[in-house]
Amino acid sequence: MTKFQLPLPVIPDELLQEIFRRSSAKTVGRCMCLNKFWHRRLRQPETCIQHMRRQKVLDQHVLFHVGYSLLLMGSDSLYIVNATFGEEVHVQQPFRVGIHGWFRIVGVSNGNICFKFSREQDDIRLLVWNPTTQRSREIFDPHRDHGRSYFPVYDFGHVPNSDAYTIIHMCKRDIADAYVFFL
Repeated sequence: MTKFQLPLPVIPDELLQEIFRRSSAKTVGRCMCLNKFWHRRLRQPETCIQHMRRQKVLDQHVLFHVGYSLLLMGSDSLYIVNATFGEEVHVQQPFRVGIHGWFRIVGVSNGNICFKFSREQDDIRLLVWNPTTQRSREIFDPHRDHGRSYFPVYDFGHVPNSDAYTIIHMCKRDIADAYVFFL
């Protein structure tokens, strides 16, 4: 060993795990690229749930949009703002709606955003997106099974005591009828 080289101390994995739990989700996402070991460790459901619970009280953000409340035509009308400092966080949506398209926010839960969107007039889709990890997942729209004569209403939320989410879907043909579906 030369005189400028020093042995690095060994930091226990448990201590590193606690540091990651206290770090921002963006930092944890970047550290997933360190190596395969940390990629697997940081993606484990227990780690994600513990991190989410700790961050839930520390790092508050507000999602809002500007414009007509039901349909949004452009991506410039969607904002995420840090509630503590008031700074705007850039939002890069996982889809493009185009000239004839639109999107609507169905719900937000634990940082995941559920959208209903259309690129064309009759092509309606549901998508759940995590803006921190930039991961998205398209979900089957149960309204497709009911035809155009029904009026759908959706909601999105976290299932307590699990790592699952659900979309609640209600259809009405007229005032007297209502059907509720859980995905």
